[in-house]
Amino acid sequence: MVAVPPVILVFDISALSAATPSEWREFSRVGGCYVPQVVYEEMKLKFDRSPDPDLERIAKAFNRFYASSGWRITDISGHHAALKVGSGQSLTQRSRVSLAVGRCAFGLAENVPGSLVVLVTKDRSLLQRLYEIPMVNLCGITVENLLQWSRTGQRPIPVSQKLQQFRAVNGMQPTGSTVINQGYQRTSPTRLTSAPGKTRGVRSAISTPDWLPDVISLLLAALGLAIAAYLIWIVFNNSNIQELFQYPPNQSEPTSRLDTLLQIS
Repeated sequence: MVAVPPVILVFDISALSAATPSEWREFSRVGGCYVPQVVYEEMKLKFDRSPDPDLERIAKAFNRFYASSGWRITDISGHHAALKVGSGQSLTQRSRVSLAVGRCAFGLAENVPGSLVVLVTKDRSLLQRLYEIPMVNLCGITVENLLQWSRTGQRPIPVSQKLQQFRAVNGMQPTGSTVINQGYQRTSPTRLTSAPGKTRGVRSAISTPDWLPDVISLLLAALGLAIAAYLIWIVFNNSNIQELFQYPPNQSEPTSRLDTLLQIS
């Protein structure tokens, strides 16, 4: 099993409107890009008759971009309590589309459990709804987060957190910040440093045991005592030194030969 699951990006209208066609191409570096059917229809609607010139321009640009982008349209939808409309609550068209996008992302996460589904939106309320869904392969980020991710390779915090949960559940080994998806490889700037775990292993392998200094001290003390005993043995077994402490003949008091020699002199 690979250490990094494939990434699926799901876009809502707010995310597409906040980026340019060149930035849309950059998004493909991160993973597979999916547009919910409801978003695609809204973009076509705005392309046909949009009262906002900016939205009309974006819709036309996306219509041209999509033809050769490799992006996909999906009508998958899932149902979760966090993505339901409250009783008696009236929604605007924008809110309905937003919830439909959330259900699409949830449905993809259910249908493709081996991939990490990332919903890209500027809608904070939608991000909050996703946060309430306890799925290890579903999260949401802003379009600014995605731009930084696609340009630097640095994963946004919500994505990193979900990846940790995903690896824990699926028994995957941790990996670095390399992003590999659908034949494209992008890495964050690297620095030649030792891995912390590996460094600790090397240090523990070459470090001195705690008991070794005590043993060396005892050996040195024993060696010193042995040398001292040997020197004492030499002193008492040397004949010349023994003669200095012998009693001279015919002398009543015990005096050393050395004293006798001094008296004679």
